[in-house]
Amino acid sequence: MTMYLESVPAVGRGTTAVTWQATSRRWRCRFGLTLVELLVGIAIIGVLIALLLPAVQAAREAARRAQCTNHLKQIGLALHNYASVHRVFPGLGGQPHTSFSVHARILPFLEQQSLTERIDFQSPLMQGGGNSVMVHPAQIRAAQTLVPGFVCPSDEEDSLFSSLLYFSGDPAGRSAGTSYVFCGGSGTGTRYDLRFRSDGMLWNNSVVGFGDVRDGTSQTVFASESLLGSDESTYGPAPQESIRQMASMCNQFVLNLNGPGLVGVSDPDLPALLASADFWRGIRGATWIWGREAFVTFNAYMPPNTRVPDMYAKGTGFFAARSRHPAGVNTLFVDGSVHFVSETIQLGIWRALSTRAGCETIREQDGLD
Repeated sequence: MTMYLESVPAVGRGTTAVTWQATSRRWRCRFGLTLVELLVGIAIIGVLIALLLPAVQAAREAARRAQCTNHLKQIGLALHNYASVHRVFPGLGGQPHTSFSVHARILPFLEQQSLTERIDFQSPLMQGGGNSVMVHPAQIRAAQTLVPGFVCPSDEEDSLFSSLLYFSGDPAGRSAGTSYVFCGGSGTGTRYDLRFRSDGMLWNNSVVGFGDVRDGTSQTVFASESLLGSDESTYGPAPQESIRQMASMCNQFVLNLNGPGLVGVSDPDLPALLASADFWRGIRGATWIWGREAFVTFNAYMPPNTRVPDMYAKGTGFFAARSRHPAGVNTLFVDGSVHFVSETIQLGIWRALSTRAGCETIREQDGLD
């Protein structure tokens, strides 16, 4: 704004005094921003957005983590109600063709009665053999039904899989996956093979009750999280995504016919073992209905959120707990409580928490929130 001023004689005086007078016709107002001012304004807005965006993302993740915690609490409550009715917790089932998962067995206690009625527990889950195994027609609708409470909201990977199960009459059918996996134990020695009795809360046809949890229900892990697989298979010396693909090593190992485990595999150096892997599959968590180890269980042989890929062969292997939550995983304990376990927890402590009767001493500050 520009103001023009002029001097006029002072009234009643002999000398000329200078006074300031702004005449209305000489007011000239000009409004606008210079280029420098505009650039400074844009820069300030950019800084404010940069400061605000992490806070918004953190708030959203906090909400997702809280929802994930609630999912696990509901699963814990369903497990307790199941145990109240059956006196024991559910196991993995029996042979591969009839191995209904823990998820399937607790559906009536998760207010999923209609979905429960779609499952025919008297019929096999799978049919066929070799490379032509398909979902039994009686189980197709259930196997393709996505259960929101079985998926962590922080994991944005597609939870419908096309590369695992085959459906008769529907070759393009997709199986519904899960983010929540149950603890098979420490995975040490040959305890990773859940065909046999393990030191965790479940294995094939297990009948574990509250009285078997001698370490204490608040000190024993029952379930945790796993990242959904990428639904892709690749070949090469390394996976495309180490956290979403697992090494398929069926050609490198054979099952011990006289006991648990893969022949020659006990407390292995996993990175060294994986050096011979050349086939990687993104099928982790690819179905909630089938009680097979690679899909619905984990063991504590590796720490949470490890970058070392999972490994399976002949249906068994080493499967870690993982999540997209920053710095750890939500974990359900047998008493029904859910804790956030840090990914920096000492491996020995993590393994101790995974056993039901190891008589280990665990302190609250040892990696639990």
